[in-house]
Amino acid sequence: MNNTHINNRSTVTTLSDAVSTTEVKETVMEMWRESFKVDEQWLKMYFDRVYRDEDVLTMTAGDDDDVIASSLLLQRYTLYFHSMPVPMGYVSGATTRREYRDRGYMRELMNRALEFAYDRGDAVVALIPENRRLFFYYDRLGFSTVFYVDEERYTDIHRFEYTGRYTAVNPADSHEVFSAFDRMMRRRDNVVVHTYADLQNILLDVTMDGGHTIVLRNDNNGEIEAIAMVVPKDERIVVRELLADNVDARNAALEHARQLFPGKPVTVVAPPDEHNIPIHSRGMARLVNARKLLAAYAARYPKLSMSIKLYDPILPNNSHIYIIDGGEVVQNDGFGGKIDLDVSPETLLSILCSDAPIGDIFGMPTARPYISLMLD
Repeated sequence: MNNTHINNRSTVTTLSDAVSTTEVKETVMEMWRESFKVDEQWLKMYFDRVYRDEDVLTMTAGDDDDVIASSLLLQRYTLYFHSMPVPMGYVSGATTRREYRDRGYMRELMNRALEFAYDRGDAVVALIPENRRLFFYYDRLGFSTVFYVDEERYTDIHRFEYTGRYTAVNPADSHEVFSAFDRMMRRRDNVVVHTYADLQNILLDVTMDGGHTIVLRNDNNGEIEAIAMVVPKDERIVVRELLADNVDARNAALEHARQLFPGKPVTVVAPPDEHNIPIHSRGMARLVNARKLLAAYAARYPKLSMSIKLYDPILPNNSHIYIIDGGEVVQNDGFGGKIDLDVSPETLLSILCSDAPIGDIFGMPTARPYISLMLD
């Protein structure tokens, strides 16, 4: 890679700096067509409803400052980290034009994106690699594999038994449905949550994939108790998300899904069981503001007391000694006491987002985060 070529001639731009947002938007769309296998109708939906000008970062070619070589979207989300809300950036659609690949443009753009995320106030940046090879690529940028999923598989003759009485609710454009969706999502200790607008886009995405969103109201108490997002895939149906207040409502939603697609096996994508080894790595995250994340963590566990020394070669603002005590975190680079952890950002995030037995080793509360429905 010719670093001098990139740093001296290439420029990173956000659309707030761009002369023509329409021209950049059309260019990014064309780059997506070239790089990803996307349906044209879905692409139009995404760029009409999800794409936002302020999320776009681009890098121009070193030999032609008028040509965008690489681009990505750095979208805004909230991660409920150990039940505490922290701002999260999410990288979507990271791509480089075919003729400019293998020159280091994307690596440089990702580094700049991490700096941009820090400046805008994000605590972490997450992404879902398109393929297995990219997990190793992002690992070199300090990302950790922290998001995992399990898959529950059922045969086409399996019956989901339930005893309650439920009525299907139309999920479209309903604040009541969103309220139930949000409530059940936040019940998870470590989860990326979605806004009302996000949910409308998710519902449309499910429909465009030939699927259904099942929303069930309990006839006895009038409460929405289950939501399942189901799409056909190959010779089976996949439940992308399954939220339920209890086992009976969960089984009712799955039985409704089975009846919508009779004669097909069912795969339920779900958070991994804490007592089992996760079987699928799903996504990665990168710590971009250690103090902000540790402040939320300290507030969640006010009895925790420890010192952490962090070295970050990409984001120097993270390289400090952090003292957690009494529900607060203090940066103290002159601390002369015992350091409990001397780690890199990826190691620290991996510990915080691990299973409970790992946390017990380090004397720290831990919980695996979960990410779903990112329109990936």
